[in-house]
Amino acid sequence: MSSFMRTCRKLPRSQLVAQMSISCRGKPISREELFTYTNGHFLINEDYQLARRYQQFNLDALCNIAATAVPCRIADPAFLTTASEVGTLEYIRKYTNIPVPRVFSWSPNNSNPVGAEYIIMEKAVGVPLFERWGSMPEIEKLELTKHLTQLEAQLSAISFPAYGGLYLRADADRLRCQDHDSHVDKQHLYCVGPSPDRSFDIDTVADIPTKNNLIDHGLWSNLSDFGISIAKRKLSRIAQQSPDHQPIRGSAQEQANHLEITIILMRMLDSHPILAQFAQPTLWHTDLHMGNIFVAPNNNSQITALIDVQSLSILPLFLQARWPVFLQPPQEYTKGLVQPELPGDFNSLDKDEKATALHDWTQAKLAKAYDVSTFLEDRLAHNAMAVPSVFPELFICVGETSDVGIVPLRECLIEVFQNCKFAKYQEWNEVQQLAQRSLDTDAEGWVAPQLDFAEKQRQNKELLSMYVARMAGEKSAEEARRIWPFPE
Repeated sequence: MSSFMRTCRKLPRSQLVAQMSISCRGKPISREELFTYTNGHFLINEDYQLARRYQQFNLDALCNIAATAVPCRIADPAFLTTASEVGTLEYIRKYTNIPVPRVFSWSPNNSNPVGAEYIIMEKAVGVPLFERWGSMPEIEKLELTKHLTQLEAQLSAISFPAYGGLYLRADADRLRCQDHDSHVDKQHLYCVGPSPDRSFDIDTVADIPTKNNLIDHGLWSNLSDFGISIAKRKLSRIAQQSPDHQPIRGSAQEQANHLEITIILMRMLDSHPILAQFAQPTLWHTDLHMGNIFVAPNNNSQITALIDVQSLSILPLFLQARWPVFLQPPQEYTKGLVQPELPGDFNSLDKDEKATALHDWTQAKLAKAYDVSTFLEDRLAHNAMAVPSVFPELFICVGETSDVGIVPLRECLIEVFQNCKFAKYQEWNEVQQLAQRSLDTDAEGWVAPQLDFAEKQRQNKELLSMYVARMAGEKSAEEARRIWPFPE
C-alpha cells in the first residue's frame, strides 16, 4: 500500500486513476478486477465464495484519500468488522510489542466518497513465512516458534472486562461498550463492545441477513451469557431455514431441541471450577498460518509483522489458546516433556510408511517446540490448552449446529453429561482435519494464489477416491462422500 500511496502522490488528483497502473502481485489487472477477490481460490462453491467477496467502490475517491495519507477520525456509528479491526490494530501497537501494520486512514461505513468501508494501512514489513519455511533449518524454525510464543504471551497477560470486540472509543459512541481497565488504558481510548464475528449477522452457509433484535451481539460479562447467545443465534438461523430432515443434520425441531438442552448446560458453566480458572476475556490471533506471519529478509526467525486481525474477538482464554495451524501436532502426539521419537519398527516399514513416519516425527518436533515454549513463556495459555477438550468442542459444536447438523453437538452433550466418548464426531472431525492438512487449505477450501489450483483439485479428487476406497467395508461411497469436506 505504501508504493500505491507514493504513486498517488505523484499525480494530480484529477488524473490519479487515469494515469495510474493497477497491479496485483506484480501483474497488471483491470479496474474491474480490482473489485474482485484475488487472494486465492476455493475447492468448493467457488462462484459463491467469490461473489461474497466482490466489492465495488469509488476508486478515484479512494486514491484521493490515500494521497493525503492523513489518519481520519470517524464520528459516525462504526460498522463492527472494520471498526474492530482498526481498534485491535491500534491497541496492539500501543500496548504490546507485537508488530502489526500501522493504520493511516479508515472508514467503518459506506457514508464516504469511496462508497464502501475501507482501511488504508502500511504494507507489512518483511516476507511471508511460507516463502521461507521450506528452506529454513530446524534451528531457525525453533527460534521462530519461541519468538511467536513470546509475542502471544503479551496477549494472554492482558485481561479485558468482557467478551466481545475491541474498539476505539471514538468509533463506538453509539455502541453498547464497557471501558478497558483504567490502569492499562489511562487515556480511555478503547472499549469492549459487540462481537465483530460475521456469523452474528450473516448465516455462514446461506448468507441470510438476520434483523432479529433478540440476537445478542454482545458484549458479555460472563461465560454463560456468551454460550447462551451462540445457542440462541443458532435457534434463530434454524427458524429461517426451510424444513428438511437428513440423517446427519437432523430435522429443524431436533436441532432446536438439542440447542435448548445446551442453553440449560451453558447456565451451569460459570460455576465450573476448571473453566473459571481459564475463562478470562482474552484477545488472541486465532488465524496464525504462514501467510499471516512475516519475517525479516535477513533473519528467518525474526517476526516482523502479524497481519489479518479482521473479526478477531475477545473470548475466554480456553477457547483462544491453540497451536498455530502450521505447528499443529500429528494424531499420535504426546503432550508434555516427552521427546518425539520415530516408531520402534521404523526400519521394517515400507517406503511410503517411512515417509509418513518421518513427516509425523518432524511435525511432532515442531509441535513439541511450541508446546514447551508456551509452557516456559506463556504458562497461562499453556494451562488453558489443557482444559478438557470437550468444553472447547461444546462451543464449536453449538456454533455449527445449523450448518453441519446435530450429531457433533449431541455427542458432545453426551460427553459432558455422561463422560462418554463421541466417536461419530471424532470420526467426522478427523476426516475434516485430514483433508485440510493434506490439501493445505481451510474449512472453506481456500487455496493460496501462489499454489497450482488445478493441481490442488486433482489432489482433492485423488484423496476423496482413496477415502471412499478405504471406507468401502464400513460406509457406502455416497456416505463417505457426504463426510468428505470438498466433494466433487
